[in-house]
This record gives sequence, structure tokens and C-alpha cells, in this order.
Amino acid sequence: MRGLPGPIRNSVLSIVRHPLRSFLVVLTFALGLASVVAIVGTIEGGRRTISHDLEALGTDLVAVINPLKLGSLSIGVRTEGRPLEQADVTSIQQQLQGVTDSVSPIRIDLGLSSTQRGTMRHTIIATIPEFISVLRPGMLAGRFLQHQDRWPTDDSDETPAAIDEALAVILFGDPVTAIGQKVRCIRDGRGFNARILGVVKDPLLLRQYMSAFDSTSSARSIPARRLQFLNLYLPWRQNQDQPQLLLVDAPGIDDVEEIVVRLEKIIAREKLGVFLHVQKTWTSVVLDIIDRFSGLGHFIWILDLVVVLILTGTISLLAIDESLEEVALRRAEGATVLEVVLPVLMEGMWLSLAAMVPGILIGKLILQQGIEPVLGWSSWLPPRMIVGTCFGLLMTGILGSMLPALRVAKLDPAAVLGGRRDL
Repeated sequence: MRGLPGPIRNSVLSIVRHPLRSFLVVLTFALGLASVVAIVGTIEGGRRTISHDLEALGTDLVAVINPLKLGSLSIGVRTEGRPLEQADVTSIQQQLQGVTDSVSPIRIDLGLSSTQRGTMRHTIIATIPEFISVLRPGMLAGRFLQHQDRWPTDDSDETPAAIDEALAVILFGDPVTAIGQKVRCIRDGRGFNARILGVVKDPLLLRQYMSAFDSTSSARSIPARRLQFLNLYLPWRQNQDQPQLLLVDAPGIDDVEEIVVRLEKIIAREKLGVFLHVQKTWTSVVLDIIDRFSGLGHFIWILDLVVVLILTGTISLLAIDESLEEVALRRAEGATVLEVVLPVLMEGMWLSLAAMVPGILIGKLILQQGIEPVLGWSSWLPPRMIVGTCFGLLMTGILGSMLPALRVAKLDPAAVLGGRRDL
């Protein structure tokens, strides 16, 4: 170390001479950084997961809904005007042509489906092939309904159908094996046979962790199970099915407002008694809540660094008390204030640098082994967060050494040495 500059050599020697103290400071830094990594990784990972699920649900959907009651679930409110009919669907499709990804009429019924594994009560959705644009996650296996898929003229023939992954798991076990399987269904009191053409990928990660919630009696209602996407999709019967709602898929979130304005004009002109539901509205509310949650996480992050700062300052102050005589001797030998203060600050900097890699590794271990299995979503650490936290830790190490350094700067060598009994 003889070739090193004086302040650097003295700071390194101080660390080597006090290994236990140095270890405690590094451990304090590492645990503080690990807690910050765990907090931010959990919050940012949850935010990405929830945002992804919202996108999978469709953040740019607009629904024109006839007031209806489905089991215990009421959709919309009764308004003045006539209900939406098939002729209105065709008219709206023509007027919105070129400005939407799809305009899909939908009919929703409660039904029963039976296989060798048992019978399941669920929702049955009749719609057109363009509805595939609404299914953001896409197909797990097979394909969605196409224009050649129609209801058979003979009741004994099989009706082509698509099925949600969650419902396929219940009815068949392995959802992929549902392709080509036959299901006996009842809809409106009428039985028919359906042949599965495709399995729709489950859009919600949340659904995979609802088994405990679903085991309660209250979760047996249709509103709770709708979160699980237990749907069987059937072809639209042009001259028989009447739309309960019309789902308009906008190209993007920025296009929603223009489409809503057009729909409001059509509803007013045609005097329709319908409920206009804009997906973007409630999505923005949820995202606002997530932003507040993230803000709370950043507050905890700052609070955590303050606690580390206090602990570091306390340990460093105790360390200076142990070496006051040594510093006083150096001052008496002609060392300047800067020469005795700089090693103290540099010691805090070296110890904070030594804690960065262990702190990040411990934080990731906490996320992978403790938090992710419980919450069920993957953590995510933004690169700027890692850089910013490491920089904050470095500043915390220097600031934590500031109070001891100021004490050294104000040190009177004569008073310290005069208090020694052996002099």
C-alpha cells in the first residue's frame, strides 16, 4: 500500500484494522440495498403483470349493451329507447368500417356442458369470427371460429365451437387434448353436441391463483366465475340470434374517444335504449391506483435509505470514538484537516461499494425464493432503478461518514491527548 496516496492508504488501513466494524457496515449496506431491491422488484413486477393482464382483457374496447340480467349479474341500466337489434349491428359495422379492428355482436347465455369428467355450468357466447381480435392472448391450440363454421341444419350433427383454457381444464384436464373432443351442451333448454376446434389462451394470470377463492360458496356465482373466463364460443346464427351487446375493438387506446363520439351520435340518431361502456375508463382508474401503489413503494425505498444512513452514521461515529487518539496524534504531527477527514469519507465509500453486489444478489434471492412464489407474478428490476439505488447507496455511505468526519475536523489534538492517562 506504500504506493497509494495518503488518504486512500489510510482509509484502506482503517478497514483492515477493524474487520468486525467494517463487516457490520457492509452488512448494513447490503441488507438495506436488498430490501430496496425486493420492494421495487415486487412493485414494478406487479405493475407490469397487472398492466399486461389489462392489455389482455382489452384496454381499447367499447361495448354497446342492451340492459340484461345474466344470473345474478346485471349489465347496464334500462334507458329510454328501443333495444339494439341485428339491423343496427349491420348499420354500425358499415358506419365504423375502416376505423375499428372489429365490430362483433355477442349473445350470452348460461349453459351446461358435460364430458366424461362431469358437468359444468358456465357461459355460452355466440359471436362472429371477427371476435378473435378481442382475444388478445390468442389461441392456446387449434383455431377460433371461421366463416365456414356454422350451426348444422340437422340437430343430430355437431356444432363447431371454441373453448376457454380454464373451462377446457375443468372438462378435459389437459386443455390441449380438448381439440377434436365432443361436448354435450344445453342452451335455452335445448341440447346439442359441440365439437371443439380451438382453445383460447387464458388472459389472466390472476385466475391461476384463485383456487382458494373459488372454493367458497360465494365464488360459485357467475360474476365471480366470469373472472375465470369459463366460456364456450359458438357461431352466430344470422337470422335467429339477437345481440345482447356489440363489442367494438378500437385499433388503439388513442382511437377510443373518436369511436365513442361516433357511437353516441348513432345511438342518439337511432334512439337506442342501450348502455355505452368504455373499457378505457375503468382501465385508467386501475392504472391510477397502480401508480399510487408505486408511489408508496418509492416512499418506502427512500425511508429505507434513510434508515441505512442513520445506522451507518451511528456505526461510523462509534468507530471514530475508537480512533480519536490516533487521529489526534496525526494532527499533532502536522496532518491537515483534509488529510484526516478524507480517509473517513473514503472508508464509507469503499464499504458501500463492497456491499452493492451482495445486496443486489440477496435482494434477487428474496424475490425469487420468497416473494414470487407467494404473489404469483414475476419480479422486474428496471435498470435505471438498479443504477439509481446503487448511486443512492454510495451517497448514503458518504453521508453516513459525514458526521464522524465533521467531528474529526473540529478535533483539538491537545484536548484529546491531554485526556490520556498514560501521557
